[in-house]
Amino acid sequence: MSGPSTSPAARIRRNAMAGAMGPVGFLLTSFAMTLLRPEVIDAQGWASWPSSMAVGDPAGVGQIMAFLWLAGCYAVFALGALRPALGDPLATGGFLAIAAGDFLLAFTTDGPGAARSWHGTLHLVGVTTATVATLVATVGVTRATRTRADWRAWRLVAWVPFAAAFLGMLSVAELGWAKVVYVLGITLPAAVAAWLVYRDADRAVADEATAT
Repeated sequence: MSGPSTSPAARIRRNAMAGAMGPVGFLLTSFAMTLLRPEVIDAQGWASWPSSMAVGDPAGVGQIMAFLWLAGCYAVFALGALRPALGDPLATGGFLAIAAGDFLLAFTTDGPGAARSWHGTLHLVGVTTATVATLVATVGVTRATRTRADWRAWRLVAWVPFAAAFLGMLSVAELGWAKVVYVLGITLPAAVAAWLVYRDADRAVADEATAT
């Protein structure tokens, strides 16, 4: 018999925590980097944040690790919590694709005026991948929970990634505030989904047992 810490519900809760710790840890690190490297913000503004925080060795290592942390946490959340709790391929696959995009973001962007490099190209691919995958995952989570009244908190924030993606396009025009809102809006809703999965772990296990 499984003990309390190794039961299916406990495993879902443990992995769901990664879905919350990933974006929170990433954002805390990204903002902390602006305090440690104010000269980057002074020179480039916020339009290239947080990618600009990763440029420069060894000063950018902290931001690179933040991208990798986010990628790892989302992969754990997708496979260990979302898949058993919701069973929606768009939700699971979407978060795995976000993880892949965040991994690519760990390849440093090109500085202002620099020629396009292979790692800068991979970084741009990561931005696009993470953004599109976030929208796919949002649709998947919404579809999987559309009949659950107790997931109202998710439906209140499900529009945020779409609005954030639009604002992300504005950041291309050097609107720094739009970039900050984009980053917040594209990451924080995942923490809401993680909290709801954590809360509903027992129900997910019971539903699975009933189905089988």
